Amino acid sequence: MNALTQPIAAGQPLANSRHDLHNARSLLDATLRFVRQHNQATDEPLVISRLGDVHIRIEVAAALLERAEEFLASGTDDIEVSIAEAESRLASAEALSTASNAEFELTGQRTALPGSLHDPLRGKLHLIGNFRLNGIHPPSLHTSTKGAV
Repeated sequence: MNALTQPIAAGQPLANSRHDLHNARSLLDATLRFVRQHNQATDEPLVISRLGDVHIRIEVAAALLERAEEFLASGTDDIEVSIAEAESRLASAEALSTASNAEFELTGQRTALPGSLHDPLRGKLHLIGNFRLNGIHPPSLHTSTKGAV
C-alpha cells in the first residue's frame, strides 16, 4: 500500500492529507474520463499541460505524505514530524484545490468538497517558514499541544 491506496481512518495523524489526496486523485480520474469522452481537445496543448500539472501536484503530495508517514512510524524527532505533517497537509490541500479547479475549467462542473476550516492551512505555511528560516520550533503534534499543527 502507498499514500494513494491506503485506507483513510479519521482521527489518525495525516488523515486530512490522505483524504485530500484521495479526493484529488478521484477528481483527476473523473476529469480525464470526461475530457476523453466529451471533448475533442485531447490533443490541445493547454489541456494536456493542465492535466499534467494536476498529476504532478498529486504525486508530490503523495511523496510528502509517505515521507511524513515514515517519520511518524520511525520515531523521528517530534519537530521534524510536525514539519513533515504540515508539509504533507499543505501539499495535499493544494493538489485537491488544483484538481478541483482543473475539473471546473475542463468540464464546466465542480464537485462539492468539504472545506478545511477545521484545519487552517495558512498557519502551516508560517510554521514551516519560521522553522526553516528562523529555527523556531513548531508545537509538536505528539505532546500536550495535539492538533496545533
